[in-house]
Amino acid sequence: MDGLESALSKERMDKLWNLYATDLRQRKIGDCKELHIATRWSIHDVIGRLEQSYGESDRAEFIVMPALNENDESNFDYGNHVGFTTAFYHEQREIMDDASWRALFMNQPIEREGQLYNEDELRRYFDLPVGQPDTILSICDTKDKGKDYAFMPVAFQYGQDFYIEFMLCDNSSPEIVEARLVTELIRYKVKMSRFESNSAGGKVAEKVQKEVKERGGITHITTKYTTANKETKIIVNSPWVKEHCLFKDNSIIKHDKEYRKALNFLCGYTMAGDNKHDDVPDGMAMLAEFVQSLEGNKVEVFKRLF
Repeated sequence: MDGLESALSKERMDKLWNLYATDLRQRKIGDCKELHIATRWSIHDVIGRLEQSYGESDRAEFIVMPALNENDESNFDYGNHVGFTTAFYHEQREIMDDASWRALFMNQPIEREGQLYNEDELRRYFDLPVGQPDTILSICDTKDKGKDYAFMPVAFQYGQDFYIEFMLCDNSSPEIVEARLVTELIRYKVKMSRFESNSAGGKVAEKVQKEVKERGGITHITTKYTTANKETKIIVNSPWVKEHCLFKDNSIIKHDKEYRKALNFLCGYTMAGDNKHDDVPDGMAMLAEFVQSLEGNKVEVFKRLF
């Protein structure tokens, strides 16, 4: 447990860094190469700090080999009972806490003290409530070219609760993503959706709205330009998400790779360091603001007092 206990102490991480910087590194001679191999328990470990300093250098290479690949399958199953099977890793993931699984098996360290969404505290559900939902809403954080993800959760509203029945989390080409957006808005009969209009988002919203109408969909799409600081928006809206949003139970999404990926991005967001993928927590903040803007426009009817 020494690795985990050290990771939970920023002071011990600082001590290890000082040991490397002032003792080990000064023993290098000339162009001697450095080789670091470690379990990434913390973003503040030696490898994490080196990556911050030399991540863009052509003289440094940082190799990450997670237990499971993008298809949620083992990277270390060599057949003939050699290595580790996909089933083994899936079972191990089920019995471990999320942060330990990410660090020990996926090389994705999370600062537990700075983790904004803990998987264990999220509200979960197995089936939608009986009866028709009050409405079906979605938001879309669109993507431009690059490695960022397009994110669109579909929320079924029952009273003050919003059941996240589907999550699109896709970094494919814009053409593929746009086609998927149209298909899912129609499939889930989404009534209202808000698209972020930053960058190319406005044009995407226009194209998606046109295709949805042409295919007989009922979704009414609006756009909103975001000016708020992204980190601030994510943090201040997280209490609403935790209180009002319900996510599918892990037993339901075992084979839903996209839903699991979205949850991993949500629970991987940290306030204690850099975030490579903040599209999902940003999108959930968008959903929170969208719902609250609709609630602010409600008209209440009451009996005349005179």
